[in-house]
Amino acid sequence: MTDQLPGQKAQDLRGMLGTILRTYQQARSEVSFGGENQVSEVFRELREAVEGIPTVAGNEHLKVVASYGKGNWATIPWLSVLDRRETTTTQRGVYVVYLFSEAGDGVYLTLAQGVTELESLHRKEAVRQLNDRADGVRALIPSLAGAGFDFSAGIDLRSKGSKARMYEASTIASKYYGVDELPSDESLIADLDAALRAYGAVVDAHKGRVAAGLERRVALVGTWGTISRDFSSVRESIDSNGGWASGWTFRLREGVRDQLSRGFTLYINGGRRQIVAKARVGALRCAPSADGMPNPWPSLPGTHDEGNRFNDSANGAYKTWFKVEAIEFIDPFPVEELELVDGFSTSLNVVNQNAFGYVYERLKDSYPGDDDGRDAAGADGSTISAEPELDLDMSWLVAETLLTEEALGSMLDCLRGSQPQLILAGPPGTSKTWVAQKLATYLTNGRKDAVRLVQFHPSYTYEAFIEGLRPVAGPSGVSFDVTAGVVLQVVRDMHQAGHLNDPDHPYVIIMDEANRANLPRVMGELLYLLEYRDQAISLQLSKEFKLPSNLMFIATMNTADRSIRSIDAAMRRRFEIFELAPDAEVLERYFSSIALPSAAVIEGLSRLNGHLTRDLDRHHTIGHSFFMRNDMSPKVLREVWMRKLLPLIEEYYYDQPDGMGSLSVNQLWPDYAD
Repeated sequence: MTDQLPGQKAQDLRGMLGTILRTYQQARSEVSFGGENQVSEVFRELREAVEGIPTVAGNEHLKVVASYGKGNWATIPWLSVLDRRETTTTQRGVYVVYLFSEAGDGVYLTLAQGVTELESLHRKEAVRQLNDRADGVRALIPSLAGAGFDFSAGIDLRSKGSKARMYEASTIASKYYGVDELPSDESLIADLDAALRAYGAVVDAHKGRVAAGLERRVALVGTWGTISRDFSSVRESIDSNGGWASGWTFRLREGVRDQLSRGFTLYINGGRRQIVAKARVGALRCAPSADGMPNPWPSLPGTHDEGNRFNDSANGAYKTWFKVEAIEFIDPFPVEELELVDGFSTSLNVVNQNAFGYVYERLKDSYPGDDDGRDAAGADGSTISAEPELDLDMSWLVAETLLTEEALGSMLDCLRGSQPQLILAGPPGTSKTWVAQKLATYLTNGRKDAVRLVQFHPSYTYEAFIEGLRPVAGPSGVSFDVTAGVVLQVVRDMHQAGHLNDPDHPYVIIMDEANRANLPRVMGELLYLLEYRDQAISLQLSKEFKLPSNLMFIATMNTADRSIRSIDAAMRRRFEIFELAPDAEVLERYFSSIALPSAAVIEGLSRLNGHLTRDLDRHHTIGHSFFMRNDMSPKVLREVWMRKLLPLIEEYYYDQPDGMGSLSVNQLWPDYAD
């Protein structure tokens, strides 16, 4: 069989562009967002038609993405063509895009830039940076002006929205088609071919770019043969101290230091060229000479050899130090799946005991909040924060989570009440952590320093979460100092910022997968303080501690790991529980937003969960997020089934292997059958 999706068909470009221009605004005002309608159908047909154009179909690097909103109708709908070597998202990099005016009187074919990273800047500065970048790209594509494209960036989307104005400013080159003057398909395809040829020249010119440019994030590969043994202590240090100092006995290449200094992903080779873990590095320091340097963040535990942090007796002095802010095991994959940075690494030396490998970060490996405008690191390893608050409204939260405004409103009412703590509970793949992060971002208006995510696990302790004693080496020997855990660190930060009990400046602690830890032991006196916010209590090592009224807690719990019923009763009483179940409507909204058909996928998911609910219970079902892929196809669905769903379901049926019956892709998704 082919990987053509059910229902694909082709229509003329001119007719589809005209249909969108003439009907979109009426649909936006009269039709509820989501589900199948004329708009979703014509955007899907337009995407498929563009995918079928020989210039696009013959280039394996190109993908076509369309959007008319996420959760709500977009003011400016669009369809873009992305080159994966340059970018995989319209948020960054350069791409070709059709932008439809809000008034419906015309559409622009443009070569444009992502604007997300600049939205936090003052508009004048953002426009200046976009113009500077556009000038640099125009110098690479003079032939596009000869094809009738305008280089003045003077497009007018007939909208007062801030997003539309940023789209206008991001334009590198454009050609306008009025609704009553749409050219023939032959002319439209010729114009798109010209834009794509110019785009190809831009991508080729950017191949050698490594440092600050148009948004490809460089990452490193490091060999860490003892990662399995070291992981727990590194993770505990991060949870307790906010970081871990990682020393390496070789130096960074000069050409990447500027970009990496803003933070990057470290892929960890555990052996045999397998990437088994990834870490978020928030700051780095390089020794000025081959003599090396000691740990530049003395307050952080880190790499050492018999107490000497200055060198490794086997391999020499530490010449590079990373401040590791997060670390996690991931599904192993061969290093060959990472794209190499030309001129820095080859397939032979990307894995090396005596050097870093230089690769491009996979988009899915980005940590929340990563962007090229990341806070700069201070000389002492602290961060210099200059983050403006964002103006986020409910429509943003609805669009980000795809949940209903009613459901989100109930969660927000809880978090803004007298006991601001809740649990998001549900089976795997129901977007619990994603929703928790978006709720936190919304409540704090995007203040990154006001949100702390803590990954709970079986070895997580009271000492890491509240406070504990930690050995500290001094001139007279080792002493034990009281060290603040996550909660006390956040309260200290609130005090220093002058935000204690300030309802206009809430702070949020996210307790991810909370039910994996021994909660009564981890929470300790916090269980009392969560119920009596106006009272102080003595902790094990400190006296008179009280929780600020504006410190919120959001916990996530995977019900397939452990039922909510088995959680300590005192914990349950203090948290309101919101169940996030597999949601076909969320999946339908997602596919509608990217103009992909959804009915067959949703029907199969419903059949699967019906079987699991009857055989097991609703807690052992499959969430919708497993299927939220913008490249969903029969091939991708089969990969999701074999690599993610089947192993999970087999674990569900561990004690009754015959209970699975004949569950298969062919049975559940017959439209995708082999």
